[in-house]
Amino acid sequence: MAVSSLTAFLVPRVIGVLRGSWLLRRRSIQRYAMRAGAFVLLMSMCSCGTNDDPGRALEDARRLAQKGDYEGALAKHVWFHENALAINSAYYGVRLSFALGDWVELGKKYPKALDKLKSVRDEKTARLLAGHLDHDLFNDVQSINDNLGENTATVEIFKRIDVLNPDFAAQTYDLADEALVEAQEYKLTRKYLGDPTKRLATARENFEQGMQFAKASKHGDSSRRAFERIFEQRIVRIITVLRETGEQESAKNIQMEALKAFDSAEIKNAL
Repeated sequence: MAVSSLTAFLVPRVIGVLRGSWLLRRRSIQRYAMRAGAFVLLMSMCSCGTNDDPGRALEDARRLAQKGDYEGALAKHVWFHENALAINSAYYGVRLSFALGDWVELGKKYPKALDKLKSVRDEKTARLLAGHLDHDLFNDVQSINDNLGENTATVEIFKRIDVLNPDFAAQTYDLADEALVEAQEYKLTRKYLGDPTKRLATARENFEQGMQFAKASKHGDSSRRAFERIFEQRIVRIITVLRETGEQESAKNIQMEALKAFDSAEIKNAL
């Protein structure tokens, strides 16, 4: 998997893994979403400066918020969300993690910012349910819900998509699975989980690639812990769904094979 693909897949997961850590205390956000690819981009931004327009906009939003110019900060957040990818697609992960987290933090001081973020989310949701079935659009909605702490909204949208277009539900399942398991929607989750051995193989491949990345990273320990946590959470979700839908033997097999890749107490305790 190329670094850009790994970034797009993992960033919204690396943030959630590190929720509550010193890296994220300043904003109290997100979940299955985490730091590994956008971790790379963020570190390069921090060490090398941000001369591109999206980078400047994000830094300006933070600077203006610190100065108390909340309206100006909000304008920068809206601009970044709407324009960053057209200028530089490498901001895919940052846009759905750090940037949204900052926006939510701004909303705690300036309610108009939170209202605006929710209106962006609602407009995108309406487009999805009107038939504009776009994977990135769903990812935007899911990520905003996640940062707002409103994952139940993602579950409700996914349920409607399941009825309207099961093929698209299958395409976006990986973005919704955490919210679905959290809501104990085990039957629906099992419908789209598919072959658990293939899910395990994908999770293990991503884990192995992540560990290779961590070895080469100057932020190796943080990256390694993030990738370990991502793998744990994904495997535990698979086991949980199988256990709760009566597939105990399959759950045991997934557990046994996953422990060969990573000896985790959480995976051991999943059954």
